[in-house]
This record gives sequence, structure tokens and C-alpha cells, in this order.
Amino acid sequence: MLPRFSTFISEGVRVNVVQNNLALLIYLMRMVKALMDNPTLYLEKYLHEAIPAVMTCIVSRQLCLRPDVDNHWALRDFAARLIAQICKNFSTTTNNIQSRITKTFTKSWVDEKTPWTTRYGSIAGLAELGPDVIKTLLLPRLQVEGERVRSVLEGPVVSNIDKIGADHVQSLLLKHCAPVL
Repeated sequence: MLPRFSTFISEGVRVNVVQNNLALLIYLMRMVKALMDNPTLYLEKYLHEAIPAVMTCIVSRQLCLRPDVDNHWALRDFAARLIAQICKNFSTTTNNIQSRITKTFTKSWVDEKTPWTTRYGSIAGLAELGPDVIKTLLLPRLQVEGERVRSVLEGPVVSNIDKIGADHVQSLLLKHCAPVL
């Protein structure tokens, strides 16, 4: 049954990201959480489908039809906690899951052209990986990111979605970086 669930989740995320169906994406991430919380299941053989599905819910540009109204930020936070749990449970020196995920988040975060939604997801994903990742990756770039946020919030009029995104990134950085400082 587990192979079928794994494929269902993977295909479900693929289809519902394209259709911007936030509700079904939330349910699919809850399924991943339920599978991970079940101690009788061995998910190692299915991580190749689970990890891309969860990562997609974290860093996708758009997850819903109305990003200015719908709370896709909560899905990104939940999926970031899931990916951190996957790293904690399954990352080894052989498979390097955490380092590969960290590299993916960092690459999408430092790119100047990254949309605010993806930037938020990348920061959330890195922050959920723990205080060591925050100290080594987030804190050194905090000033650069702060300037980027400030330019959107205080600069000339930009789209409302950009302002909302910058505000969420600012809140996220405050939430995760302040306790580490």
C-alpha cells in the first residue's frame, strides 16, 4: 500500500500545484506527515517521491489562485517542518539528504530574481533545519536580505503581492534569527 500512497502524493502535488489547488496540497502534506508519524512504516524506499513533493510545496512560485488572500504561507511553513523532520529521520553521511536540501534552499534564496514566495519558503526551510543552519547560512546574509525587504516595503510603489511577500519574509527572519542572536 505504501508505494501507492507515495505515488498518489507525488502525482497529487504535481497536478495540484499546476491547478493552484491549495486545499488539496494541504491534505497531501498531511498525508506525508501521517505516513512519517507511523512507526510501522519504512519510508526510506519512497523518499525519492516524498522529498520532491514536499520541496515543491515549499518553494513553488504560486500555490493558490489568490496569493494575496489565501494563506499559502502556512502550507510553506508546514512543509518546511516536514522536510526538517525528513532530514532528522533519514539523513546520513551516505545519502547527504540534509546537505542536498540545504543547497537547494540556499541556491533559490540567494538568487536575485527569486520571487518573494519562493524566498519565504527557502528561508523557512533553512530555519527549520535548526540553529546551526541559521547561524551559518541565514545570519551572514541577514543584512543583505534586510536591505532587500526594506527596499520593497519603503521604496516606490510595487505590487501588493510583493509587499505582502516582503512583510512575511521580514516576520519570518525576525522569528527565527532573533532567538539565535
